[in-house]
Amino acid sequence: MEFTPQDTRAAQIDAAENLLHEIDPAKAYPPDFVVFKITGYHPKDVEQDLLTGLALQHDLGLLVERVSDSLDVRTTALSQPVLTIDDVMEKFSVTSKTVQRWRRKGLPARRFLFPDGKRRVGFFLSSVERFFSTHRDQVERGANFSQVDDSEREEILRRAKRLALYCHCCVHEITRRIGRRMNRSPLTVLHTIKKHDADHPADAIFSKAAEPVADEDRGRIVRAFRRGVPVRSLARRTCQPRSAIYRVVVEERVAKLNKRKAKFIDDPLYHEANAEELIDTIASQEELSAPRSADETRTPRDLPPYLAELYRTPLLTPTRERALFLKFNFHKMQFVQARRKLDPQFARLRDLNVMEGHWRRAVATKNDIVRANLRLVVSIARKHLRPGLSLMELISDGNLTLMRAVEGFDTHRGHRFSTYATLALMKGFARSVPQMLASRSAGFADDAMSRIADARHTVAADRFIAREEVGQMLSRLDARERDVLLAHYGLDETEPATYEQVGRRLGISKERVRQIEQTALAKLRARVHTPL
Repeated sequence: MEFTPQDTRAAQIDAAENLLHEIDPAKAYPPDFVVFKITGYHPKDVEQDLLTGLALQHDLGLLVERVSDSLDVRTTALSQPVLTIDDVMEKFSVTSKTVQRWRRKGLPARRFLFPDGKRRVGFFLSSVERFFSTHRDQVERGANFSQVDDSEREEILRRAKRLALYCHCCVHEITRRIGRRMNRSPLTVLHTIKKHDADHPADAIFSKAAEPVADEDRGRIVRAFRRGVPVRSLARRTCQPRSAIYRVVVEERVAKLNKRKAKFIDDPLYHEANAEELIDTIASQEELSAPRSADETRTPRDLPPYLAELYRTPLLTPTRERALFLKFNFHKMQFVQARRKLDPQFARLRDLNVMEGHWRRAVATKNDIVRANLRLVVSIARKHLRPGLSLMELISDGNLTLMRAVEGFDTHRGHRFSTYATLALMKGFARSVPQMLASRSAGFADDAMSRIADARHTVAADRFIAREEVGQMLSRLDARERDVLLAHYGLDETEPATYEQVGRRLGISKERVRQIEQTALAKLRARVHTPL
């Protein structure tokens, strides 16, 4: 859209804004419908995935704002008024957080050039009025559209006095609690009580309220709660009401949840009435496939035991793989949607527990997928091993690439995850291995001097390094030569064998074993300084 002619682009932004007003967050929409509504074009290749209304609201809002930024529209050249964020705050008596929350709910925002020459976010007055007409319940909760009548004012003051005198709540907690109970904005409650205190200073309510928890105390409270100290004990220690401790803990958890990055790949199944039950049933079904093949159970001989353990985890069948990715993305979607609906002012622990439950199930499912594919990382890492590099370092780098691949894999494209992950690992190692080699070369002199100056390597570390170097050298031999050396020198975690014992094991004479060994050793001597 950014490369279309300016008039067409402006018309498409208007169409996207109109669609944003029409979106129902509880429904799902096909991508071709969205493209047609904005551009009037019917795409030939249509994706079968559906876009959730809640996610579409967010994406359309970003589209309108970013594309409008390329038009360089001046507010002085427009025929209708443009409101800034401050104008909306003043007009509806709300905070900037409320305005941002309205934007996530579908209030379209564009970027304009204002008379002072600065580029800022603004709202067409017609868009604000249209949003208000279609989201009246949500807007009235955040704004003070109707005047507080006498009976409602008396109820607010009565509750405020009780919370200040008997519950020892702070100002923030008083306004938050009354706002939730009476379906009023906390800002409306705050203004009502402040006006009462100004008119009746002898009977002021907020003067009797508790002091808010100081920042240094908040840090101590959060750390103690993480160690398992109950809210009741923390309230006694800090001489604060339990409600204040509770609110500190909730706000800390909300901030932590908001920092988590979560993107999901949608699926039509997620929008069924009993989606969670269906997905859990699919994911928990036992696999009745044939026994694992010899290739799946075979462990490479030159792998250390702790890496050989990876081969005990069975590979995923196509149906099991799809089931796990369905479950993984479903719980991420549930987490994202719950976080979008969360109002930080009215958040409760039970709501946060539900969100964290979805996040934990998503992480557990991701770990199952990663464990089943760790041997793929080892296999590809061994192919990229070079003199001077550590196998474990490559595996560690590959594990990070594998986890990123899990986040971006889409089962709807018809490929197996192993194919997708292999390409990601090959690209990752092609970038990281030269960087590792360059850093080793740059620090070679210092590293050599440090080894001379400090020879306190442990025996275990020496054995680990030697084992990796031997593994690199043996990988240059053919299978028969490698088997002879492993058996004769006990490199395969067994006792060293004689030529005769090795010959019986391989079905050849002991003289032939000796010849094979001499040939293998000659190859190693000739190639010991040749890079892989």
